[in-house]
Amino acid sequence: MLLPAMLQTLKQIGNERLQLPIFYECPYALRFEIGTPSLMDRQTLYTRAALMRTHSLYVSSATYDTLLWIHYCSPDTLTSTHTQELLARFCLLADLPEPIEIYQQETTDSDGAPLLRIFFLWDMRQTPPDINALLRGIIQTDFMDFLELSSAVFFFDTTSHILLHLYDDRGMDIAAASIESLRILYEQFPNWLLAYDRQRMDTLFQD
Repeated sequence: MLLPAMLQTLKQIGNERLQLPIFYECPYALRFEIGTPSLMDRQTLYTRAALMRTHSLYVSSATYDTLLWIHYCSPDTLTSTHTQELLARFCLLADLPEPIEIYQQETTDSDGAPLLRIFFLWDMRQTPPDINALLRGIIQTDFMDFLELSSAVFFFDTTSHILLHLYDDRGMDIAAASIESLRILYEQFPNWLLAYDRQRMDTLFQD
């Protein structure tokens, strides 16, 4: 079962309810700038540079075993064709079969209206996704008109208890149960750390 292992990792990193932003909700976390503002007007180079950073952080941070995609919808559209079409599009993008586990969680939106979070889970050890295609898809969320990817895809290492969250082309959060699991990233990629939150990260590693 993927869900218990995922929930255990969330507990270990201090974010049992998977609240966003990951960086602010977890005691030990790093925030990286993915997009390069100076390349914003050169779309191909911008995407290529963002994917390079993303892939480097992905392979350097952990061996991820569980993929989670969360789809938000109203209760009356749960079985809609639209939801099924979105799932099929996600699977096509990442070269994945149907998710191995699906769960629903009732919640509310910012206005208090009923909302469902549908958790689609894949075991990446059994069915590894096309990582580059998936990471590129998240980076190009706005350009692909696939807004349901934004802030909704999560990679878990349930052995070392590490969570990677690429929310869109702007940035990536990586959280861990142990600060030592993040130290190599902090030291290896200092120039990619988001300047706005740099002081908080520096303080974390100086203590």
